[in-house]
Amino acid sequence: MDKKTPYYVFDFDKAKKRIETIKSLLPSNAKLCYAIKANAFLLHGIKNEDLLFEVCSEGELEICKRLKVAPEKIVFSGVMKDFQMVKKAIEYGVKTITCESISHLDHLINALGPTQSQEIILRLTSGNQFGMCHEDIKKAIETIKSDKRILLRGIHFFTGTNKKIKKIQEEVTFIQDYCSKLKDDFELEMKSIEYGPGFAFDYFCQDDFSNNLDDLKVFSQAISASTFNWTIELGRFIASPCGEYYTKICDIKNDSVNEINYIIIDGGINHINYYGQMMAMKVPPIEFISSDGTEKNEKIDYMLCGSLCTTADLITKKITLPQAKIGDILKFKNIGAYSITEGIYLFLSHDLPAVYGKNSDNLVELRPIFETNKLNA
Repeated sequence: MDKKTPYYVFDFDKAKKRIETIKSLLPSNAKLCYAIKANAFLLHGIKNEDLLFEVCSEGELEICKRLKVAPEKIVFSGVMKDFQMVKKAIEYGVKTITCESISHLDHLINALGPTQSQEIILRLTSGNQFGMCHEDIKKAIETIKSDKRILLRGIHFFTGTNKKIKKIQEEVTFIQDYCSKLKDDFELEMKSIEYGPGFAFDYFCQDDFSNNLDDLKVFSQAISASTFNWTIELGRFIASPCGEYYTKICDIKNDSVNEINYIIIDGGINHINYYGQMMAMKVPPIEFISSDGTEKNEKIDYMLCGSLCTTADLITKKITLPQAKIGDILKFKNIGAYSITEGIYLFLSHDLPAVYGKNSDNLVELRPIFETNKLNA
């Protein structure tokens, strides 16, 4: 593919297939929700799929509005909401708004007109800055019961990512028991639990990672007999296998004293920082693409480094490749989640990479190369 490197390609067909596979393994009482913070570019290809979309900021809500994501599919979460943000969500017709504090609920009450109504979920904290403690949940419920405009759908619970299945099973038991008691204590019609299981994704699998579904199967069995309806919130678990990153070899050096062969690429950790925060310690799945279509049989060990002026820009300490030359391309796989937004993009005023969406073999430019020097001075 003759395009200026580095750049990302996000595969919409893979994303749709991944979504359908996950949905097929969920029980009938569960609905899938995609956390768009993992990769909002995928919305171009999946916005019409049968699932919900979690947004966590005013900016993400604006993306949904610009791409015409149906408001009835949106769950508006996020730890920071002011009155104007809540009002904008209501005006757009957002189906569900998450209240993470008493002040969120106050904003909602003040933003609603006398004849309007709004579905909400209350987020229960797991012992950090997100969500409300039990006492605040009780205060919120008392307020909700006195205001007929507010419809309490259920409780939102999320404790983190890359968790073991045993921990997930313990959380399922806890949140079901908690919600059941809440219903009984307050005589609620509440029927739903919104839960982020935080399934681990094996970024470094060199073979077929599509079988990374065992924990999902165990989890689905655990909630299949639940009396609650579940909204399962997933981000990286959906997006990770749906993206690739292309970067060019720009220099090759040999340190004869330390017996190290260096490859310098035109990308770096500013673009691919999210292989589970394990850069340099493991070898991600990388495909070598010869610039002239030929490869030498000889294999050489290289240390792979990025283009930033810091010794931290080390991609992997040792990777075995065909004898490389300047101009060859490296394609990183499993890079569909987070790297597109979490990188240190303004460092050294490097350009933002272009982004392409892929349907079958057709590529559509979603974002052109952007010169960050225009932002830095």
